Amino acid sequence: MISVDASKCTRCGCCIADCVVQVIHRGKDGIPSVPEQFERYCMHCQHCLAVCPAGALTCDGHSPDRCVPAGPLPDESRMMNLIRQRCSIRQFKQENLPSEIMEKLVASLRWIPTGCNDHRLVFTVIDDLAKMEPFRARMVKITRFLIKSGIMKIVYPGYKRFEKSMLGGTDFVFRNAPHMIVVASPKDAPCRRFDPSIALTQFDLYAQSLGVGTCWCGFAYYAFTLNRGMRSLLRLPKGYKVGAVMLFGPPAVEYPRATDPEPYTVICS
Repeated sequence: MISVDASKCTRCGCCIADCVVQVIHRGKDGIPSVPEQFERYCMHCQHCLAVCPAGALTCDGHSPDRCVPAGPLPDESRMMNLIRQRCSIRQFKQENLPSEIMEKLVASLRWIPTGCNDHRLVFTVIDDLAKMEPFRARMVKITRFLIKSGIMKIVYPGYKRFEKSMLGGTDFVFRNAPHMIVVASPKDAPCRRFDPSIALTQFDLYAQSLGVGTCWCGFAYYAFTLNRGMRSLLRLPKGYKVGAVMLFGPPAVEYPRATDPEPYTVICS
C-alpha cells in the first residue's frame, strides 16, 4: 500500500484527486493515506507515486528514487512518421537481433498497460533463431495434414495456389522470422480479450523505433489456439489463453516511402 513522508508532503492533494478508485483520503493532519477498509480496492497502478510533485509517496515499496523522471517525448512530426511509415515485415534476415536490442525490447514490456492494471500477462519471447525451428517443423506437419485430409479447403479455401509450396515445407506461418513474441492472459482477467493486442501494439511501435521489423501473425494465433501440440511448445501456465502473436527480427527489406492508404470512415459526433 502507500506510505507518505510527512516531511516532504506539501498536502497538495494531487494523489487524492488522481486516484481513480478513490481510496486515498486526507487525514486529520492533512497527510493522505488509505484507510484500512479501502485497501482491498487499490489497483496498485502507482499513479499516486507518479503524480506526487514532491516525491513524498511510496507505493507497495516502490519509491520515487526508483522511478525514471519524466523525459522528452517524440515530437508530433516524428511520432506521425513512426505511425505512417510502419509496415508489416515479411522478409527477415536469418540472424538474431543484437543482444542489447533484445534486452531493450524485453525490458519495455514492464510498462505495458492493461485493463484494471491486471499484471498477469505472460510473454513468451523466442529470442534465438534456432529456437524457432520446433515451431516451424510442427507447423509444416500440421499444414501437410490439413492439405492431405481435405480440411485445408475449409480452413483456407484459397490455399490451392500455394499448395505446392506448402507441401514443400515453405514457412507460410512464421515467415522465417528469427524471433516471436506470444502474449497470453488468464481466463479470468477483466480485459483478457484486449490486453494482449494493446501489449503488442506498444511493443510494435517501440520495436520500429529500434529498426526492428515486426508482423502481426494471425495464422500463428489460430495455430496456438486450435492445436494443443503447438500450444504445448509455449509452456504456458494453467488457465492461460493465447491472445496475440507477433513475429520480429532484423528486416531484409527497406521501404523508401510510406503507403497511401484509403481513409477509414470516421464519424465525429
